[in-house]
Amino acid sequence: FRKLVVERISRNFREATRIVTAPIQAPAAGSVLVRNEFCGINASDVNFTAGTYLPGVKPPFDCGFEAVGTVKSVGEGVTKVKPGDPVLYLDYGAFSEMKEVKERSCIQLPSVMPEAISLATSGLTASIALEQVGDLKAGETVLVTAAAGATGSYAVQLAKMAGCHVIGTC
Repeated sequence: FRKLVVERISRNFREATRIVTAPIQAPAAGSVLVRNEFCGINASDVNFTAGTYLPGVKPPFDCGFEAVGTVKSVGEGVTKVKPGDPVLYLDYGAFSEMKEVKERSCIQLPSVMPEAISLATSGLTASIALEQVGDLKAGETVLVTAAAGATGSYAVQLAKMAGCHVIGTC
């Protein structure tokens, strides 16, 4: 299978990465092998290849954070998903055709749906920012900058659902 590997630290994603071929292996105990059908691409990916997220990380390393795909095979002890199940996951190395993922990292989906990808990074970012960092309360006024982006769209919706007045900027 093919995957993207970061071969040098750089803010230029194209120059930092290369497509390589890797052998398909049976998943380890507690893990599943997912055939990726959709991957999420974020500014975070450029920050990752630039070494911003894991200072001191040395290439080569796999990149990509999130994907949706179908479980192809399961390792020993896996009980929550089975071959054929559509899943979403967050894990380093998602920019690949196949990815071994811990079962606990898989979120089952009703079908392989690309719109689920944004839930992982953007949806969780908005939720954590509003609920945990911002301590969101009904009746508050919430300013969402970049409200037209993925994370901003989730923040607007979550704040409205919480009973807040929302002001958004693009």
